[in-house]
Amino acid sequence: MKVKDLAKNAILIAVYILAVNINPIGFMAIQFRVAEALSVIPFFNRKFVPALIIGGALANLYSPLGLVDMAVGGACAIITYIFSKYIENNYINSFIFALASGILVSLELYYTAGTPYFLTVLTVGLPTLVITCLSVYIIEHTNLKDIIKRA
Repeated sequence: MKVKDLAKNAILIAVYILAVNINPIGFMAIQFRVAEALSVIPFFNRKFVPALIIGGALANLYSPLGLVDMAVGGACAIITYIFSKYIENNYINSFIFALASGILVSLELYYTAGTPYFLTVLTVGLPTLVITCLSVYIIEHTNLKDIIKRA
């Protein structure tokens, strides 16, 4: 990876971590992470995959579940970006991200905090789906798509 691309990834990591941690309802059973708007960027430019995997893991260091949440957050991103390499429809990729997040985070919370599994799938997955689909729509219908692709 070129130094310029490494620097861009580092900036995106920092922005993601900041966005997650200024959000009052970004952790535990009810999650509405505005920062997830950034997680669709690798759908448009694959060179930002490392930023969102690392950013997702590091941002969760500050969660009440710490290292466990880091591993789960990183796994959600890895699963999503593996699928997104082969799927061109970014709304389907958003659904995959929401599904992976809903299932894995709910399992994590079920086993560590005793939250109800199926309800947590909805309270984690649905907000993620809304935020990521809205982000895809905004990016695709503005000049952000070109900016991200050229970055």
